[in-house]
Amino acid sequence: MDIHLQEAITAFNRGSYIDAAERFEHATRSVPAELRELTGALDRVAAGLHLRFERGGRQAAINLLSQALIVLEDFRPARAGIDVDRLYEDINSFVGVVRSSPRDESAGLKHRARLMLERRRAPRINAIPES
Repeated sequence: MDIHLQEAITAFNRGSYIDAAERFEHATRSVPAELRELTGALDRVAAGLHLRFERGGRQAAINLLSQALIVLEDFRPARAGIDVDRLYEDINSFVGVVRSSPRDESAGLKHRARLMLERRRAPRINAIPES
């Protein structure tokens, strides 16, 4: 796996979504051509999670994550050592959680508590199990 892609995944899995988005963007320039679309989708996932957790954005996060799902569908079940199936299902589930949140809630203790719970359910990028 490309070192830049691996660094982006590491940042993503530790919850540093803005750092991960920047690293995925950089990795897009260094990965083989057949992985650029996948890397771009991972960039959108990281950006969407950053918007949700750091800015409280609801609809923008849903839009970015949904766009990424469309691309990830083509890379199932796995690509570049990534368990795309599991990632796809986790993102799809997470989008459902965000969609169920109130549209007009964007501040206050209740909103912060919701984001804290959502963060615990945030998708992770997992390696495919070795057989």
